[in-house]
Amino acid sequence: MKVLPIGEARRRLPELVRKVAAGHSSIAIGRRGRCEAVLVPPSAAARPIQRRPLQGLMTVVGTADDLDRGRAGLRREIERSLERTGRLLVEGRQPHRQRARR
Repeated sequence: MKVLPIGEARRRLPELVRKVAAGHSSIAIGRRGRCEAVLVPPSAAARPIQRRPLQGLMTVVGTADDLDRGRAGLRREIERSLERTGRLLVEGRQPHRQRARR
């Protein structure tokens, strides 16, 4: 699908709306060739989005107790991190951010 630049879409909006309303396919609008919005016919907008269950993406290994222990551990780590950040801010120092691993 070709992406129409935002400026051009703004200038041609009445024409684009008429086209889509008359049965033209959806029109992608965006910047630098990347789609940021889509002008769709009313019939497509009125249809509910079909959500399918995720399958095959992960396998849960362990029990509900393992999950609860993991959740509690994460909660403790988040609390420690927030306490450290709070102390640094009270002391007037900026907390350092770790760089994302690539």
